[in-house]
Amino acid sequence: MPRSGELIRNPIGNCDAQAGLLQHTGLVATKRNVHEALDKIEQLWSPHVVGEVNDYDVKVANVAGEFAEHVHDDTDEVFLVLAGRLHLDLPDATVTLDPMDLYTVPRGVRHRPRADAGTRILMLEPRGTSQDGTPAGTTGVRLT
Repeated sequence: MPRSGELIRNPIGNCDAQAGLLQHTGLVATKRNVHEALDKIEQLWSPHVVGEVNDYDVKVANVAGEFAEHVHDDTDEVFLVLAGRLHLDLPDATVTLDPMDLYTVPRGVRHRPRADAGTRILMLEPRGTSQDGTPAGTTGVRLT
């Protein structure tokens, strides 16, 4: 099992082209209770990285109210509702997710997330993906 910061061989996916290695941050081998992590997050719409899968971050956030409409040109965005209700306003429809509902917003599709009070979500995104699809947006707070 890799230690924090240890390089491990990555036979597929994004990796260092010269070395054929992928750097993990240590979250791979850390057991985490998602609800306990969310209990410690006070700010709404603030993604926190709770785990990793290859070159993807597993992020969680407490959400309520509206988030800015945005688009991710280069990647899909996966939402899993853990508690509450999330609404995704898409160009032609609104998708409403209840607990344990999962939805993938395809890359290039504008969307505006809205949530009822008390909503908790899990997202899976390529490492380095910003929350609002812009280079200046947050990529998430890494829990240690």
